[in-house]
Amino acid sequence: MKHPQRKMTRLLLATLMFVMGWLSSCSKNTATGSSSGGAFIAGTPAQFYTPPGAVYDVKYTDNTVRIDLPTVQKALRSVSSDAQVFLFDASDPRIRELAAGKIMFLEHLGVRRVRGVVNRGSQLAVVTEPAALTDFIRDGTIKFSFPVTFRRKQAAAAPARRWPGYLPSFGGWLGPLHPVYASEEGKGAIALHAKGEVDNWEFELEGEPEGEGFSLTLDVGKKLTGLTAKVKAKGELSHINTAFTAVINAGKMQDFEYQTPLQGTLHVTWNVLTSAANDGIGESRLQLPPFAKDIIDVYGLPLLFKIDEALIFKPGFGGKHDAAEGGFDLTYNGTGGLAIHGEQNTPEGKMDAEPSVEKTTAESLAAHGVVLAIDAPKVSVSLGTESITEAIQEAVPGAILDKAAEALKEMGLGGLIKSAKKDFFKIEGAAYVQLVTEFDYAGSGPLSIVPCSMTHLNFFAQAGADAQLFGLKGESPSAKIRETKLTFREPDIDACGKKGVE
Repeated sequence: MKHPQRKMTRLLLATLMFVMGWLSSCSKNTATGSSSGGAFIAGTPAQFYTPPGAVYDVKYTDNTVRIDLPTVQKALRSVSSDAQVFLFDASDPRIRELAAGKIMFLEHLGVRRVRGVVNRGSQLAVVTEPAALTDFIRDGTIKFSFPVTFRRKQAAAAPARRWPGYLPSFGGWLGPLHPVYASEEGKGAIALHAKGEVDNWEFELEGEPEGEGFSLTLDVGKKLTGLTAKVKAKGELSHINTAFTAVINAGKMQDFEYQTPLQGTLHVTWNVLTSAANDGIGESRLQLPPFAKDIIDVYGLPLLFKIDEALIFKPGFGGKHDAAEGGFDLTYNGTGGLAIHGEQNTPEGKMDAEPSVEKTTAESLAAHGVVLAIDAPKVSVSLGTESITEAIQEAVPGAILDKAAEALKEMGLGGLIKSAKKDFFKIEGAAYVQLVTEFDYAGSGPLSIVPCSMTHLNFFAQAGADAQLFGLKGESPSAKIRETKLTFREPDIDACGKKGVE
């Protein structure tokens, strides 16, 4: 009886060694990172995503106050919608350490510069402003790259790996094993669907996975007395592989690179109808929600990944019964990015693009025209107000819902509150690649001596970064990767204007 027992023992030991070795080999494929500026930052929120192979090896500035996520979840009572005011329970000594000029690093949530604090009994109101990477990192390297395949839902729905039938006890002891797919890009829902109204524009947008890529649709319209205007956009986007590298030395950005491939199509149509005399369309710039967004957590440093769009639409029709419609298409394939080395910044990548315009049809007796510009897609990674509010919304939702900090902001807090400046087409603290298509059409009307129409279609592929991301004093660096300009006239004669193709 001893020999069978020995054989069984050996079999179990061999099997256990195999299983533990297999688990070890699996763990080597997971992302690793380090922080030489103090204790390792652990406890990434389950809904956040850390790219495999990400590097976070940094030393913090002496001015940085680091507060771990569990402490923040316990102590943060409220935060204003613009992240200017944070209201904490002041029982933790690290929160009491916050003062004007300090850098507040809320691990896994974000970074803010402290403008001042106001004691409110057992609570502390902290007034903040955006902070740069170089404000809290003295030396170090941050690096990550990941393909955005939009297949996480399919991967998350995959069945768990089953243990071999002869090891039921080990299965119960170690728990179920779940397969990891290269295409699984996180645990949150990256696609969005939004519907609402802004500046009297009604809008509906949707971004959702489609095969290996991503489809996006946008429908906006405005109805005023005597005027109806609509813009629709539909496109596909694929082959996104966002790569980000920042090297900081002695509190200055030494090297920075941001790059992402883009491949896809965009189809845009517009129409205008007047039914009476009108005073124009009013606000023509649209600030809309993104098509997609997700938090990238690089071992405690949260960055916001987004696919955005921006829109300008300005029709000029003065008649009581005018109508016009048109559109354009864009097919693109390439890579865009920006590299910064010291004082020099250069574009990276190459973008092949084929813009084309549809024939504009118009019924108007008087001179008329349309200007339409769309910034889509705009792919960005940011560390700013939006990134910290998004992270708090995911990890400490009660602080966003509580309006105490908003009420304190309205009080001014001793003049510490700054008036926020709005820039519709700027993403604070971001590196980005964007495709901008600008269309303008002008018609003279049939009563002109020579009835003419002129159409311009301009395409720009651009990359850039907000100076605030690096703590730079000068302008935000940006560069053009591709530029195409087309001009069409009807009839095709010089009396209708200069014709050119670039």
